[in-house]
Amino acid sequence: MVDLKKRFSNPLILSVLISLVTVYSFAGLGKVPVKNQFVSVLPLCEISELEGLISSSPAKTSKGNYYSASLNVYCSKGKKADSTSFGTVKVFFPSKYIESFFPGKLYSESDKKIFIETGSKVKIKGSFSGNLFFVEEVLHSDFDKTGFGFVRWIRAKGRLKFKRMLFSWGEAGGLLLALLSGSREYTNPEVSSSFRNAGLSHVLALSGMHLSLFSGIALFLGERIGRKKIALILQLAAISLFVWFAGVSPSLLRAFICVSVTLFQRIISVEKSDMLTVLSFSFFVQSLIFPDDLMNTGFILSYGALAGILIFGEFFRKVLSFVMPGKIASALAASTGAQLVTMPVSAGLFKMVTPIGIVSSVFVSPLVTLFIYSGLVFIILGLMIPGLVSAGEFFMKIQYNLIVNLVGGFSRIPPLSFDF
Repeated sequence: MVDLKKRFSNPLILSVLISLVTVYSFAGLGKVPVKNQFVSVLPLCEISELEGLISSSPAKTSKGNYYSASLNVYCSKGKKADSTSFGTVKVFFPSKYIESFFPGKLYSESDKKIFIETGSKVKIKGSFSGNLFFVEEVLHSDFDKTGFGFVRWIRAKGRLKFKRMLFSWGEAGGLLLALLSGSREYTNPEVSSSFRNAGLSHVLALSGMHLSLFSGIALFLGERIGRKKIALILQLAAISLFVWFAGVSPSLLRAFICVSVTLFQRIISVEKSDMLTVLSFSFFVQSLIFPDDLMNTGFILSYGALAGILIFGEFFRKVLSFVMPGKIASALAASTGAQLVTMPVSAGLFKMVTPIGIVSSVFVSPLVTLFIYSGLVFIILGLMIPGLVSAGEFFMKIQYNLIVNLVGGFSRIPPLSFDF
């Protein structure tokens, strides 16, 4: 176990603890300010149109009727007046607009096709319900293809092509799509539920595990070149490209900052990083850039899980190493440390915890890692030799069925529920 007395003497870590107590105490009183809060002269109840830039990839809601996205607004309109506006609004698009370009979806054959992704400039008609805007009609949507707008357009087209490619692999492609891009349009809802009930929601959430995969590939290629610093720069470039393509989520941003800091330290010849200090630095950076993330469940669980691993992981590893092989002991110790910190949060937020996640992570995570690596290999081979796409589908389905059956078995173990 980490020497907590020594850690608390670290000014950065101590300041994080003070910040945590302060922020979440004020959160309980409803006094945490919101960054980029929507501002308009018009009352929300009178606004019927918004114009702005989509700033996040549309994500399907749990019921599937809508896709949610963030909209950076620059104009709002009512029946009697227009207003220059600014700030961010969470908007909900009917599925028919988002899925018009998606293969195999109900609305993919729609005559009116509107492409909406991060970077889309849209004009939408609808109404507010609370602070949320529900779209009734998309009046206009296009991309600014100059400057950085062109980069956004390339990303949007790339994500669409990626979805079409993996759609041909059926449910295996749907899971791989979720793991590589954060898009869950083709993930079987029952499989998603099984992951959640097995305490494996973090596997589907883009995080440090996914960055480590791409970082590992870049390191392998860099080492073939034979120069250490080039390998480190390739790693930094690889994870930056992945985050750009997948889109920034609170847990992925946390992982990106932590990995970037450690890679930068190694580039300037700092060989050993104090990861708890790096995690504290990441917390401050992310809080300054995206203060709204402080209230995000993924943010809280992501930081809590890594803090638990860093603080308690070594202690559990030493205990478990007496009764099991070293690698299994290390994996189980990390999972135990993460669950130890996140369980109270889950109990408070969801009124339930899934202790089986301590064990299921040890068995499922390596299989998911192999699944992602295999998928990347077959994607590359399929692009080079289209005839190998069907072979990729065959092997990916075998791995997919193994993962799904294993996760399904763990999901049958009931969670602990609380009523308070």
